[in-house]
Amino acid sequence: MNQSLNIAFIMDPLETVKAYKDTTYFIMLAARQRGHRVFFLEQNDLYVRDNQLHANVIEVDVHENHDQPFTRRPALDCAMDTMDAVLIRTDPPFDRRYFYTTLLLDLLPPSTRVINRPQGLRNWNEKLSALFFGAFTPGSLITQDTQRLHDYIHASEGRVTLKPIDGHGGRGILFVKADDPNLDQLLLMATHAGSHRVIAQQYVPSAKDGDKRILLLNGKPLGAILRLHPEGKELNNMDAGGTPHPWEMTEREYDICNAIEPHLKEQGILFAGIDILGDELIEINVTSPTGLQELCRFSEKPFHHDIVAAIEAECR
Repeated sequence: MNQSLNIAFIMDPLETVKAYKDTTYFIMLAARQRGHRVFFLEQNDLYVRDNQLHANVIEVDVHENHDQPFTRRPALDCAMDTMDAVLIRTDPPFDRRYFYTTLLLDLLPPSTRVINRPQGLRNWNEKLSALFFGAFTPGSLITQDTQRLHDYIHASEGRVTLKPIDGHGGRGILFVKADDPNLDQLLLMATHAGSHRVIAQQYVPSAKDGDKRILLLNGKPLGAILRLHPEGKELNNMDAGGTPHPWEMTEREYDICNAIEPHLKEQGILFAGIDILGDELIEINVTSPTGLQELCRFSEKPFHHDIVAAIEAECR
C-alpha cells in the first residue's frame, strides 16, 4: 500500500455533488480506496495569516453509495502546507474569486503539490488556449466590436457560432446567420452592448453528430466519450442535457493530443479534457474537466485510480 497522503479538494459544496456522474467525487473515492486522507474545502475557506496559507477544512470518508457519498468529520482549521496535494476542482466560471484563489495557492511550498498548477490555470483560458494550435482549430474572430462581428457573419457561409470567452457548460452560446432579422440585437446581447469579447466561428456541421471529450493525464489521452445532444436541441454538453456514448479515438484526435502534450506538461496541467467537433479542436478544459465516470464505465478501466496514482507520483 502507498504511504498515506493528505489530499485536499477545493470544490463546490458537497450538497451539490451528483455522485452518480461527478468526476471530483470519483477521484476522491479512489483516493480513499487507496488509503489516503481526503479533505474538503471551498474557495472562501482559504485565508492567509502571517504569510502562511490556512483554511477551514473538513475530512470526509467517501462511499460508493451515491445516495450517501460522504461522511463528514468535524471541521478543523489547519495550515495548508500540511497537505501533500491540493486539487482545484471548483466548477467554472473562472472569475475574480477564482483568480485570487490561484494567487493564494501560489503561497504554498513545493512540498505541497497543487493540481492543476495555479499559474497554468491562469495562463490557459479554456477557449482561447485552443487557438495556439491553429492547425487543428476552425477559423475564428475574437472581438467585442459588433460591427466587426456583423461583417464577419455576412462574409461567412451559413451559420456562425458565438460564444463568450469566459462561458462554460454551453451557457451563452448563440447560433446566428447573416439574414437573421434581429442580428444586431443578438450581437448586442452576446457582447453585453460591446463590452465583452466573444468568439465567432464558422458553424461546424458535424456538431449534429455530437462532440468528443478526450481526457488527458500527464498530457496523454486516457480515452474519449461522445456527447450527443437531446432531440430538438443543439448543444452536446452534458450540463445542457447531452448524453454520453462510447467513442474510439481517430488518428486525427491522437495527433491533436500529441501536439498539446508538451504544452500541458510545461504548464503543470496534470489532468485536462479537450473538446473536439468533427476534426476541429474547440476547447482545452483545465479547471475541472468532467466525463471520467462515463469513460471508466465504457472502457471498463479504473482511470480514477490512475489519476490518484499520478498524484502519488507527484508527491514522492
